[in-house]
Amino acid sequence: MSLNNISSRHRSGALDLLRFIAVLIVYFGHYADSFNYFYQIVPENLKYNPVTKYGNIALLIFFTVSGYVVTMTSIKRNSREFWISRLSRIYPLFWISCIFAFLLPRLVPEHTLLAVSSFKTFLTNLTMFPSLIGYQMINPIFHTLLAELIFYAFIGIIIAFRLWNKVLLIILGLTIYCLFYTFSLEKSINVLIPPYLLGMIFYLIRSKYDKSWKLYSLLALNCVCLVSISRILTHDLDLFYSKQNVANFWVMLTLIISVYFFIYLIAIEKIRIRSTKLSFILGQIAYPFYLFHIYFFYIYWYFRDSIQSDLLLFGLLFLILIISWLLHKFIELNMAAVFSRILTSIWNIFSKPDLKKDSV
Repeated sequence: MSLNNISSRHRSGALDLLRFIAVLIVYFGHYADSFNYFYQIVPENLKYNPVTKYGNIALLIFFTVSGYVVTMTSIKRNSREFWISRLSRIYPLFWISCIFAFLLPRLVPEHTLLAVSSFKTFLTNLTMFPSLIGYQMINPIFHTLLAELIFYAFIGIIIAFRLWNKVLLIILGLTIYCLFYTFSLEKSINVLIPPYLLGMIFYLIRSKYDKSWKLYSLLALNCVCLVSISRILTHDLDLFYSKQNVANFWVMLTLIISVYFFIYLIAIEKIRIRSTKLSFILGQIAYPFYLFHIYFFYIYWYFRDSIQSDLLLFGLLFLILIISWLLHKFIELNMAAVFSRILTSIWNIFSKPDLKKDSV
C-alpha cells in the first residue's frame, strides 16, 4: 500500500473534547479523592469517592488519544518536521511548570504537596526523564510525560528508518510481547504500551491503512490487554488505600471498554463532533491544565474552612481553567513558536550538506 493514498484528516472536535474530559477526570480524581484522601485537605469532598476512585482511566485516554493523533500527524512527516513539531509542543510549557515545582515549596513550605528539591534535581527534571538518570520527579504528575517522550522516540525511529510500511508487524510484535505479561501486574508494560498501540490502530482503521482483517485482528489482540489493564488499575487502588476490594474489577473493565468503544466510534466516524472554536480551546488547554493543576492545592487547603466544599471544588476548577487558557494563549503559543524556530535553526546547521564533498 502506498502511503500517499492516506489523506490528511481534519481536526476532530470529539478528540478535543475527549482530552478535556480526561483532564476533568484527573482534576476530580486528585482534588476530590487521591491527594485529598491522602492529605485530608477537604474531607467533605471524599463523598465523590465511589466515582472518582476510577479516575486513573484518564491516563488511558491520554495515551490512546496521543497514539491516535501522533500517528495521524506524523505518518507523512520527515524526522525534522516530526521532532520540531513534537518537542516545541511539549517542552517550553513543561519547563515553566518545572520552575513552579522548584520554587513553590520554597515560597509556600506547607500544603503544596511538593517537596523541596535541589537545584541539580531541578536541572535534571528539565530533561523530562530524570528517573532514567537516577533523580526524582519534582512534580508527581510528570511521570506520564516520560511515557509520552518514549512514545515519540518510538515514532521517531519509525520515521527515521522509514518503517511505516512495516508498522503492522511492529505493532504485532509489541502486542505479543504485552500478551506474554497478561497475568503480570507489571504496570510499565501493560498500562503504558497497549493504549498507545490501540490509538495507532484506531487511526490506521480510520485511514484504511491495510486490509480490514489485519487491522481488526490487531485490535482484538490489543483488546485482550484491557483485561490485564483492569486488573492492574484495580490492584493499584487496593495498594493506594491499603484495603482490599476498594474498586470493582468488573466496573473498571466496563469503564475501560466503554472508553475504547467510544474512541473507536470516533475513529470510524460514527460519532462526529465538528471542531468549533470552543472545542479547539478546550482541547488546547488540556496540556497546561494537566501541568499546572496540582499547584493550586495550597488554595484548596487555605480556603477549606471559609468556602463551602462543593463551591470550593468547582470554583477552583473554573479558576484553573481560566489560568490554563491564559497560559496557553500568552505563554505556550509564543514559547512554542520561539522554540520551534530555535530547533529549526539548530537542525539546519547540523543538516547542511558538506560543501567540500559537493565541490569534488
